[in-house]
Parts: sequence; structure tokens; C-alpha cells
Amino acid sequence: MVREVLTLQLGNYANYVGTHWWNIQESSFNYDPTAEPSDIEHTVLYREGETRQRQPTFTPRLLMLDLGGTLRHLPRTGDLYEEELAPDGDTPYMQHTTDESDIGAVEVIKQGERYEPHPFQADLSAGLASDTIAAKDYDFRNTVHSWSDYAYARYHPRSINIIERYAYSPTEAQFDTFPNGRGLWQEVDFQENLTDRIRQYIEECDECQGFQTLFDCTDAFTGLTIGLLEHLHDEYGKASLVFPLFSPRSPTFKGADEATSDSIRVVNTGLAFAHLHEHCSLFAPLATMAQCWRTMETPRPLPGLSYDPHSLYQTSAILASFLETVSIRYRLRGGTSGGHLAGLCSDLSAYGRRMAAGVLTMPFPMDATQDLIDCLDQLESKQVLAPITPGTGIDTSDQPTRGIVQSVCVRGLPEQRLKRPPTAKGAQRQQRMAGYRCNSVSEMLQLFFSCTLPVSMSHVTATRSPIPVRQPFPVELLHGGPGGLSFDGFRTDDPFAQVAPLASIPTLAALQSSTDLGRPLEALHREVKRVRLARIPRFVECDLDTTEYDEALEQLLVLKEQYDENYSI
Repeated sequence: MVREVLTLQLGNYANYVGTHWWNIQESSFNYDPTAEPSDIEHTVLYREGETRQRQPTFTPRLLMLDLGGTLRHLPRTGDLYEEELAPDGDTPYMQHTTDESDIGAVEVIKQGERYEPHPFQADLSAGLASDTIAAKDYDFRNTVHSWSDYAYARYHPRSINIIERYAYSPTEAQFDTFPNGRGLWQEVDFQENLTDRIRQYIEECDECQGFQTLFDCTDAFTGLTIGLLEHLHDEYGKASLVFPLFSPRSPTFKGADEATSDSIRVVNTGLAFAHLHEHCSLFAPLATMAQCWRTMETPRPLPGLSYDPHSLYQTSAILASFLETVSIRYRLRGGTSGGHLAGLCSDLSAYGRRMAAGVLTMPFPMDATQDLIDCLDQLESKQVLAPITPGTGIDTSDQPTRGIVQSVCVRGLPEQRLKRPPTAKGAQRQQRMAGYRCNSVSEMLQLFFSCTLPVSMSHVTATRSPIPVRQPFPVELLHGGPGGLSFDGFRTDDPFAQVAPLASIPTLAALQSSTDLGRPLEALHREVKRVRLARIPRFVECDLDTTEYDEALEQLLVLKEQYDENYSI
């Protein structure tokens, strides 16, 4: 029986990440009836349907929200069905102006620009062969203006939802505060539209596991998301895995200077974290920047990757690769109880610790001619796992991370390269290693983490399927490690092996709960406490009272204390 999951994407950066995620999944689809079936059950995240002409469709089980202007050329009902609404650029939207010289806020109706499709989208619409598209250089890094420019997946009409009254701007954000987003959610028509679409998705499911939610965690999408999560919790009571996302770009808010905008982001994030604890099963903040609470500080050094830290297109691909890897635990065929979304969330949220951290290895640092047992023998856990949650690190010299509980997923490591057969050359050396007794990738990695991480417990899921990196994935970011890569993503110095185009990469990702999470929560509490709420009129005008604010501060402190090593259960 299919174990369906409904995906929710709320916010512009969430849709950047989500678009890459759906692209990666569709790149792995194999339509050859004679091919070996994938061990990933794609119907967990996808739904089968048909058009009015009885043509079959296979689309993401998805509800996305974004602001006016982000669809550009893309119709709001997608482009699989005949009754299409106008593209976003042809649709009037409500744009709010908050010029303080005006007596009151004025609503101005603006006609959106007409957008020409990105060359990639034009070629898809023209029906160009996939080989032709794969060979073209679209220079996505410099030509992408919205996630719709590189979207390969096609969406069901109920998937796309645009908040017309707010226009997207990369430099000056209008949809600003947590109370503003909460107020939008409380509007009856808006709420009924979204909840009806969710209900239709759920009614189609045989055995819905729950929900996975991506949302922008610094603007008004925080308040909107919390309202939606509360509805899901009360109405369905199913597992809910949430990923608050932090964009590497920080536009100022309309009518606010840079310092005030930083404070608004801090308050939004603090309020979101305080409420997430009540309304989801587990949440894991994600970013490619090391610190995100007040300002975007130094980008993460991610071994094996070379990326533009300010590129939404590139950074979102990194986070999407993490999601595509770490989610296979509840997407494999014939999943056991531990392979359900509820099992993952339960394992990592013991004693009320609802926050987890993400770590990623991309591509997995294994040579093209190497066995996994030899690769792991040369590595330490801190070399394997790069943190992608703000404020976290695997280890520090003065406060080592302890009490790690983690769900590890690995993709694309062949079982035949686990170790040498007993009679093969070099087998005698490997037989002296403890890992030689292991008979699977998951078993060997489980042993590796038990030996390299202090006081840890790991659940390891492995699949032979690697991450496909076909167009429009930013393959240029994968050449940050030593040497080159073979066609299947393993390191090699052989110039002949580097000639073939890169088709896939092995990856490893994990969600972790550990004492390390107390530090970012303490830092967030400190930053939120510094903000003088009365000095930011828009919070006062939106009815955010000091009582709710003080309760949020207290909740952040409680969350932080739960990760102390001497926490009394």
C-alpha cells in the first residue's frame, strides 16, 4: 500500500529549493518497461491522474505559495491542463504601499510585466529532445530570475497558489512580519481555499503518512506557516516534518532600514521556533550560511562543493540534494515501521526535543577505484558530515557534541564496492579491519558512526540509486574537491574517466539531535531578547502584544535547556 506524503512549500526560497527537489526526482524516473524497478517508491510524493482528454499525468502531491510576480511565464494552473489561467505576469495583483507620508496605506492595482520564457522553458515547450537540451549551456547561474525559470516538473492545477496582493521584490520585501502572515491565514476565504485543496489531496490517499513542509523563516511566511501547521495538527493529527529555510539573500523590508530589517527577521524567526515546538513532530532549520539569526555571516565551507554563496539557484540545489537524500528513509519500497515519517520524527524527538540539525556530504568522498571499507578507514565523522543548520557544528574543542541520535541516509554507494572478496588481492589487509564483517553499506556505516561519534545512536538507510544531476542542476558547483569526477560522481585523477559527462553523484545526509543544538537556540534567544519591540511600529500595529512576545522568549529558553547535557528529564 502506498504511504503518501503531502508536501507544502511556503515562500520564495522554499520554492527555489522545492523546484530543484522535484527536478531531481523527475530526472530519476525510468520509463523503460524492461529496466529494473527503482527501490524508491515515487508515488509516496507523486500522484497519478489524467487530463480531461484521458491523458495520464504524474505530478507532485504538492501545495505551494508564493508572491505576485514569481511565476513569470508560468500559468497559475500549470501547463498540463487545457483551462489555463493567465501567466503571473499577465495577472493584476494587489500591491500595498506603505509610504509614511500618506495618511493611510494605499492599495494600488498594478498590471504585472509580461515575461518571456527562459530559453530552457522555451526549449521544453518546443519539444526539443532531452539529449539536445542536456547539451546546451543555458547559463542558469546568471539568467535565472525565479524558480519558474528552471522548473522541469509539471504541476497539478491545485498546486500553485499566489498571494496576489503582495508583489515579490529581490531588494525590498513587503510581506514582512509574523503577525502579518498570521492575519492573512485568518482571512476566511484565504484559509478555506488552502484547506479545501489540502483536503482534496488527503482524500485521494490510501494511507497518508503525514506532511513535509518547507517555508521561508525570516518574513511573514512564518506566521502563515504556523497557522497552517496548527490546522494540520488539529485536523489530521499525522506526522509533520518541517524545514525552516534561510535564504542567503536578505532584502530589507519596505519602509525599514537595514538594522530594523535585521530585527524584524530575528523576531519572525524567534516566534516561528517558539510555535513550531507545539505544532509539528520535528523541525530542522536549513541554510548554507553559518549564522542566520541577525545577519548572514560567512557561508559554510562544504567539502567537495564550490558555490556562489549568494546565488539562490545554486544554494537551493544544495539544500534540495539534502532533502532528496534524507527523505528516502520514508520513501523506499516496502518500508518498515522505522521507514515511516512518524518513525523518523519519533526517533529524533525524544523527551520533547523537536528541533534537529541537518548534515550533508555531497558528493561522497570516495575514489572511483576504492572500496567503501578503505574509504571509511581514512575518514573521520567530521570530515564526512558538513553541517547545514545555522549555528551548528559537529564538534568544538571546548564543548564536544554528545548524545547524538541521527537518521542517516546514503545514496549511490554500490554494494559490490563494499569490500574485497576473501580471495582477492588486498583482501587480507581488509580482513584485519572490524568493518570487514559487515555485509551491507548500511551496516558498515552504522559501525563507522558508532566508532567515530561519542555516545551516539544511528539509524542508517541505504539505496543504490544516486542523485541524478542532469539539466538544469548546477553541476558547476560539484567541482570543488581535489581532482575530477567520474561519470557516476566518484573522485578520480584519470583524465579519460573525466571525459564522460557527469550523470549522478553519491550523497550522504542525516538529521541529528544532539547537545550541539543548545548553542544556536541560546544565540537566537539572546538576539530576540535584544529587540525593543516598541521601536518597531509594524509589530505593534499588527497586535503582537508583549505577553505573546515574552512567552515566545520563555519558550526559546525552554527549548535550549532541553539540549543541555545535564537536562533533567
